[in-house]
Amino acid sequence: MVGLGPSAVECPMTKSDDTEVFGIQYTYENWKLDRCFMMDSEEWIIAKNHSFSNIKDVEEDMRKAGIPIYVSKKWKNVPNTVEYPIEEIKAKFPHYFMDSFSYMFALAIHEGFERIELYGIDFRYFNELGELIWRPEAGSPWADFIKKHPDWNFETFMHKQHNWLDETHCGAFWVGLAIGKGIEVVTSHRSSLMKPIHPQGVKLYGYEVSPLIEEQRKEILNRKKKIEIKQEPMRVGIHRPQPGEDKEEFLKRVRAGLVPPTFYGSIKEIIETTK
Repeated sequence: MVGLGPSAVECPMTKSDDTEVFGIQYTYENWKLDRCFMMDSEEWIIAKNHSFSNIKDVEEDMRKAGIPIYVSKKWKNVPNTVEYPIEEIKAKFPHYFMDSFSYMFALAIHEGFERIELYGIDFRYFNELGELIWRPEAGSPWADFIKKHPDWNFETFMHKQHNWLDETHCGAFWVGLAIGKGIEVVTSHRSSLMKPIHPQGVKLYGYEVSPLIEEQRKEILNRKKKIEIKQEPMRVGIHRPQPGEDKEEFLKRVRAGLVPPTFYGSIKEIIETTK
């Protein structure tokens, strides 16, 4: 299976006769695929390829690909599109499909493939240097992205990119389901799928501790010690709604972890502030 992430370059350019190659979206432009999957709506795929300066006749490209292209609903002007067998798949598997990759994986399991290799399906949030990536398929560090987009903060990043977290969890589910059915699943070197998200992470919780967790534990113990010997007061986070904001809705957002604290302070500081 070939996706659009950086590790797609690890995909072999040749294959044996008993191997099929599935690809996401436009991977047919660079790899010889047997089947392609474009599960977004026809309207959206055409619109995003005809917007602004990115003029692309995606329908003609799909016709030229000359391979079955699985879609959610058959395209009138692309005869080689094939409607995905969604009812068969829904009858057999949990209804958990957050991206085209999950539909590919479900069909591969359904059709009885014994080995699945993944390239360009990376779900990376950090690069090899441990730098946060602003978008999993981009490879560009967050520090570089924020210089060009100073109006973004980490909360904005998580809100706008939350779909990548959905896709990561979904990808892990389908890989686990395949392995549970005895299918061998192989991920690329750069992928974070079935691996710790951070390059310094470890795989055996309770038996191994990563340097990052060691630092976190030291900070927790140091803070605890300072509080216990009264060198440092215990600090708590305070959330305040905006003027006119509905308090019940605000509390729901706080409980869901969607609102960062307005400020942190000791109990004494908070009492003084709220007098």
